[in-house]
Amino acid sequence: MKLVTYRAASGDSTIGFVVDDRVYHLGQAAAARHLDLPDTMVALLEAGPEAMASATEIARQPPEAADSIPLASVTLLAPIPRPPKLLALAGNYMKHVVEGRGAEFEKRNSNPRPFMIPSSSVIGSGEDILIPSKVSNAVDYEMELAVVIGASAREVSVDDAPNVIAGYTVFNDVSARRLLIAENREQRQGDKFFDWLLGKWPDTFAPMGPHLVTADEVGDPQRLAMKLRVNGELRQDACTDQMIWNCYEVVAFISEYVTLEPGDVIATGTAAGVGGPKGIFLQAGDLVEAEIEGLGRLVNRVAERL
Repeated sequence: MKLVTYRAASGDSTIGFVVDDRVYHLGQAAAARHLDLPDTMVALLEAGPEAMASATEIARQPPEAADSIPLASVTLLAPIPRPPKLLALAGNYMKHVVEGRGAEFEKRNSNPRPFMIPSSSVIGSGEDILIPSKVSNAVDYEMELAVVIGASAREVSVDDAPNVIAGYTVFNDVSARRLLIAENREQRQGDKFFDWLLGKWPDTFAPMGPHLVTADEVGDPQRLAMKLRVNGELRQDACTDQMIWNCYEVVAFISEYVTLEPGDVIATGTAAGVGGPKGIFLQAGDLVEAEIEGLGRLVNRVAERL
């Protein structure tokens, strides 16, 4: 099932499901079956397996009384516009580690490196990535597979991790590679790390979408082709099987440190091909298209933040 958060002509935002490039209002379709389902993605996930099963059944065979509208006629928002927690992984593809001048390492002697991004950074497909020129002049792209959590998880095992994943979406971990505050600054220990982290936080730096595709439809998340293009030029071309720690290992590891909740999003790291190592950065007017097999295409134009 492909779930979306969208805004129709009325201006109100709600959730729906997509069938053959048409969007069905989930609440209205549920009402036609004498069911009551939530109107936000987080609330739907929080409602549990029974609610998701009902939504899936409705999407498989929409009621004849349910109206639909063309997908092209709505404004898509991020599937989860404000995730309860938005986490991401640094250095989860070895070729990306190496292109950033990092050393190869043995997985068995290491561990994942998760970090958090403010949910205020999230935008949807079709919205602009805004370059904060007062903050940085070196903004880069990072296409990633994102996991969406569907059930509370604390100290979950790798084997049980699939049971707490609702689905997947496309994510772009936009990053400012250099911050202007670093110029002529007296350096302190840790500045490099904190600058790197701050570079992930600006508004619009977390594009996500276009859909939340449920786990049952995705199947094996480690067999998905990934491609990112800038102005039509292929920049990243990889497969999720190149991850160092797979999706289930990532979920299990993070759940050892923090309780994961329905609606939490975990971006699982980017592949090789980012612009930073080549000194090629995003410019106003660029078109960034990130596509992951079966999940759709996340499209964002780049503009200056005024």
